[in-house]
Amino acid sequence: MKIRNKIILCLAIIGIVLYAIVQGVVIPEDNHKKAEYIENQKNPITHDLDSIMKYKSKYMGDNSNITNLFYNLPLNNISNTFELFPDKLTVEVNYKESVENIDKDELENSLIYNTIASFALIDNLEKINYNFTNSTYKFLRSDIEKMVGEDLSGLLTRDKWKIKVQDRIENGEYMI
Repeated sequence: MKIRNKIILCLAIIGIVLYAIVQGVVIPEDNHKKAEYIENQKNPITHDLDSIMKYKSKYMGDNSNITNLFYNLPLNNISNTFELFPDKLTVEVNYKESVENIDKDELENSLIYNTIASFALIDNLEKINYNFTNSTYKFLRSDIEKMVGEDLSGLLTRDKWKIKVQDRIENGEYMI
């Protein structure tokens, strides 16, 4: 065999080995990381603040912004609709589910998290109503700011968010 043919054969073998590594190791590992990240976004304790920062707005009147924000927060797996009341600076999230079908801790932690995130990101939002088929939860910005102990828009850094929001939710410091 000529040297040129040996080089071509070696390159072909190297290409096949690299292809097998990419298909058998790299891609499955990447898919696993993506699936884990998506699963973490359903939990207020592991939710990534950076994933919702693009929805920061001074005004709550942008329906698509509010909708996209809530579709990127915990409880996004429950079918829902939205109503905006700009004259009352209020958002209603209407879930098509009964609270009995949702784990109590998951529900309460997610509602607190979603509320803090929404108030922190939407400057003029003053009230959020979460309507389930058999229950309603209402939150006012002023009550949440008292509970947290500071202006909510000041929480929007990764470290502060972790300490003041996620750790406190995990420790049960914020209760409905």
